[in-house]
Formats: sequence, C-alpha cells, structure tokens
Amino acid sequence: MAGAGAVLQLLAGALFAQSYGVYVVAFTAAFGWSKTILSTGYALAQLEGGLLAPLQGWLLDRFGPRRVVALGVLVFGAGLFWLSTVTSVASFYGAMLVTGFGVVFAGYLSVTVAIVPWFVRWRSKALALTALGLSLGGLAVPLIAGSVETFGPRTTLAASAVVMVLFGMPAALFMRRDPARYGQLADGVGPPRTTADAPGPRAPGPRAAVGQRPYEFTLRSALRTRAFWMLSIGHGSALLVVSAVVVHLIAHLAEDRGYPLAQAASVMAALTATTIAGQFAGGVLGDRYDKRIVALVAMLAHGAALLVLAWGPGLGSVGIFVVLHGLAWGVRGPLMGAMRADYFGGRHFGAIMGASVLIVMLGQLAGPIIAGSLADVLGAYRWGFTVLAFMAVLASVSFWFATPPRTPDALGGGHGRART
Repeated sequence: MAGAGAVLQLLAGALFAQSYGVYVVAFTAAFGWSKTILSTGYALAQLEGGLLAPLQGWLLDRFGPRRVVALGVLVFGAGLFWLSTVTSVASFYGAMLVTGFGVVFAGYLSVTVAIVPWFVRWRSKALALTALGLSLGGLAVPLIAGSVETFGPRTTLAASAVVMVLFGMPAALFMRRDPARYGQLADGVGPPRTTADAPGPRAPGPRAAVGQRPYEFTLRSALRTRAFWMLSIGHGSALLVVSAVVVHLIAHLAEDRGYPLAQAASVMAALTATTIAGQFAGGVLGDRYDKRIVALVAMLAHGAALLVLAWGPGLGSVGIFVVLHGLAWGVRGPLMGAMRADYFGGRHFGAIMGASVLIVMLGQLAGPIIAGSLADVLGAYRWGFTVLAFMAVLASVSFWFATPPRTPDALGGGHGRART
C-alpha cells in the first residue's frame, strides 16, 4: 500500500504538482497571460480541494480509499486532457478545476487516510515512503520541460493524461481499508488468536499507556482541541511557502535570473533530490524525537531558504536554497499526517484530516497569489518571496503550541473512545 501510494504521488508530482511551473512559463509565452492569472488557476484547484475535503473525508470513511482514488485518477486524466485544449482564460480555469478535483481525490489525503491505520510504531517512516513518490516526481520535471520545448505544452499534457490513467488505475487497486477488516493488526502484526487477548497497536504520546488501545477522537471532539487548530495553522503556513515555490520557482529562475528553461527545471530536480534525503531523515527523526520540534525547525529553514533565494547573489544562493528548502520540505512533510494520527487516532482520521484541509488550503491559496501578484506589480519575485518567508516564520510558532490533546473523556466527548 505504501508503494502504491508512492506511485500515485509520483504521478501527481511529475505530471502536475511539481511541473506546473513549466506550464507557467509555457502559457505565458503562448498566451501572454499574467502571473496573477496563472497563480489564480492554481489557487482555484487548491480552493476546490479544500472545499471538497470534508466530503472527501466522509467518502473515504464510508466507501474506502480504493473507490475514491480510482475516481480521482479518472478525473485527473480528464483534467489534464482538457488543459491540453484550452484557448481562453475561462477554459483554463475550468480545466484547472477538473484537474484539481482529480488531484485531490487521488492524492495526499486519500493516500494518507489509506496508509495511517496500517502503521503505528513506524507511521512516520511509512508516510515518508509514500511522500517519496511526490519528490521523485520532481526528478521528472526536466523531462516535462524537454517535452514542452520539443513537442509543445498541448502534446505534453495530452500524453500526461494517458500516463495518469494507465499507471494510476493499477495503483488505486492496492488501496485498502483498515487492517481489522483483513484480520490483521497495525505494523505487520499477524491476526490475533482471540479477541480477548489481542494486543492493540502502540499509541505514542501521553494519550494512552503502552499496550492499550489509543483513544479515538471523533471529528467533533478533535475540533475542540487546541492541537487540531495549531497543527492546521502550522501545516497551512508550510504550504504557503511550498505552493509558491512549486508555481513560481521556474519562472523566477527563467525571468529574474535569466536561466534557460531546461536549466531552471534542473534546479527543481535538484530540489527534489534534497527533498528525498529529507524524507528519509524525517521518517527516522519523526519516530525518535518530538515531531513538534522537528516541524518547527523545518519551518524556520523554509523561511530562511526563501530569503536566500530572494536576496542571495549568484548560483551559490540557489544551491543554498535547494539544500535548505528541500531538506525542510522532506523532513516536515511526512510529520503532518503522522502527528494528527498520533494525536487523534485512525478511526475517524479521514473526517478529521478533511476538516483540517479547509484551513491548510488557505496557505496553498495565498502563497502563489501573493508571490505572483507582487511579481506582476513590482516586476520581480524578490519582495513576494520575502513576505512569504516572514509569514511562514511567524506562523511556525503554532507547532510549539500543538501539544498532545487531552482525551475525549476529559473534553466531555467520551463517545470517541475506541471500541474493543
């Protein structure tokens, strides 16, 4: 399941999420559209994802991840094909909405909800392996850029639609519901001999003693905790930076620094390589140390990286940015889902994660629009990146306050306790 999730993330990264910056440059050249228009298209896809997240979480809990992911793969492919035919801003926005629907239903939330119930002790490592796919997709960005330069964006997008369906549907078939439905326990433990003597999965943190089943928060009880809101704000502030980089890094390098498109795409691939290294480190660090502190340090690195990119001279500053931002992204990314699962349990994880995405979405929306709008007004990305860096650093303090929540019983929501 973790491998199939990595494949789905790889496809999303290679065909859209990591390569969108290539199309920003291509559509600007082809249609003369402003960065604000192209940023707004990306933001619409993120907005749709946030609005759909509560419904998606309910669908995942109700029908399981396999059906939801399969639907997402088909719609994702349809959206990419529509993007290959756009000729106007209106059709571009429509295609981005369809693509965004597919990315959401076949992407991060669905895969995370599928993976989380299968791991407790090794949850950070499992989610790091899954996130590795998204980073590997970044290594394909130079290939996408080469295809766009050789065959044009339309042919590249149409071919991407075929690749998405051809490889995404088999990966969707590996998605499974929680292990109890298959007579198994988390972390690869075999089926229990009897119901009475079946050991429960370990729940790290103060919410449950070792050997006991963790408390399972409902959505209602999770919403009443400080941890839910602090994690959501911290996650959203991280994506404030990440989404702006995904959309605008290649354009910044090509337009502000004069890099050829192929060289700018190679920088994105190098960023991916450091992200992969960070994901391996994040999986280990997240299972050994306090995830809150690890995430906070990563957020500070995000902010520092953007400042270096905005103000640092020469190729050396780009290299420093690649190392800082890539490691921060890789280390922090898998911890976002792992912390929520550690705190709130897995029974209602889909609904809780879906509600959280509504808040996280604000960062995904704001980042590209702030950077793109300021670049249109001021003629360069420097001040947009600077504003985002300081916003991310200020918001990172939320991870410090995202301490483990009290049990649902202490909050007056004891109905959330897991049944054994």
